[in-house]
Amino acid sequence: MKISKILFTLLAISFSLGSCTTSDEPIDSALNGLVNTNTNNTATNVVGTYLLTAFNTSVPTDLNNDQNASTNQMSETTCFNASLLVLNTNRTFTSNNKGIDIDLTVTPNTITCFTDPNTTGTYTVNNNVLTTTYTENGVVYNDVFTISGNTLTSFLNNGTIVGLTAGNPVYLTSNITIIYTKI
Repeated sequence: MKISKILFTLLAISFSLGSCTTSDEPIDSALNGLVNTNTNNTATNVVGTYLLTAFNTSVPTDLNNDQNASTNQMSETTCFNASLLVLNTNRTFTSNNKGIDIDLTVTPNTITCFTDPNTTGTYTVNNNVLTTTYTENGVVYNDVFTISGNTLTSFLNNGTIVGLTAGNPVYLTSNITIIYTKI
C-alpha cells in the first residue's frame, strides 16, 4: 500500500531576515530556491533532511494489539521509522518510502512493513507552501505541504490505511495528516 510517497518527509526552519526585506534589497541569486520571502518579510530555508514524526489518521487503529487504539500510526507500528525526505539546494528531493501493507499471499493475511525504492523529483516553495513533483509509472504526482516553523504537514482526505477488524488486517478509509520535522 502506498499513500502518496512524498507524504513521508518535509520540514523547514524559519528565521528572520531582519531589516533585509524584498522591498529593501533583492535576494542574492545564489539563494534562489533556498529562501522564500513571505508576506511577513520572513524567510524559510527548506533545504535539509526531514524525518517523519507523525502519521495521524482520523480512524484510530490498534495494529500492535495492545488494546490501546491510536490515531498516530507511528505509535502502533515501526514500519514508518526512519522515513526521510531530503530537500537539496538545486530544488530536487529524494525520499525513502516506508510503510505498512497487508500480505495477501499468506493465509491468514498478515500485516507487513515495506520499503520501496527511493522517490526523486523537484520541489517549489511559495510563501508557506512546499510542493513536490515526481513521476511514478508515467503518472505525475504533486504533494503539498504547509510549512510551519521546522515542520512540514500534508493532509489527505479519504486515504487508505491498514487496520484490524476482529484481529484480521483490513484496509480502512481515513483522513491522514503527515508531519515531517527537520533534523
